[in-house]
Parts: sequence; structure tokens; C-alpha cells
Amino acid sequence: MTTARNIHPGSAHARPYSNARPSTRQNTLGTGHASVHSGYVGKPTCDKCRTDEFVYLESYIPPTYRRDGTVATLGEVAYTCTRCEDFSAHSVPATWTPPGWYLG
Repeated sequence: MTTARNIHPGSAHARPYSNARPSTRQNTLGTGHASVHSGYVGKPTCDKCRTDEFVYLESYIPPTYRRDGTVATLGEVAYTCTRCEDFSAHSVPATWTPPGWYLG
């Protein structure tokens, strides 16, 4: 693959830099807060297909624990249903982990 060289050294065509983060529905992912306004906490299941058979896990953030062993923040998961192509992201119970997942 080759990349075209910019022959115009001026900044007239450059995009202005913005450090503002674009707002997305995933902007709370990783904070321990539910990503859905309803505050849903549950196992990854497609709402349209009513099954987890076609769920493809995009990401999983494990829960964090305090020193006394209590849960500090819930785990979070982002996934897509490969059957209907519906995307979802939300918190999961502290006892849930993806199949085959281990901390090592």
C-alpha cells in the first residue's frame, strides 16, 4: 500500500485539533457504570433473538475488588449478535465471566 504525499506544506487543508472526546453510547465503558440508561446488569443475551447463541464478545472488562473482597466496580461487556447484527454494551454480574476466561 502506498500513501499519497502532501505537496502543500501549508495548514490550509489540515483539520483543526480537538481534544474533546466524541459522545458515544459507549463512553461509560470501563467506568463501572451501566452503559445503558436503564442501568441493566445481566448476562450477554441478544434482546431481539432472545438467546446468547449468536453473541460475539467485542470486549470484556473484569470487575475490580476492594481490599476487603467486596466489588468496587462491576464487570462490563460489549457484544454483537451475529444473527441480527444488534450491538449492546452493559455491566455484568460480578460472578459472570466469558467462557474460558481466567485471570493469569
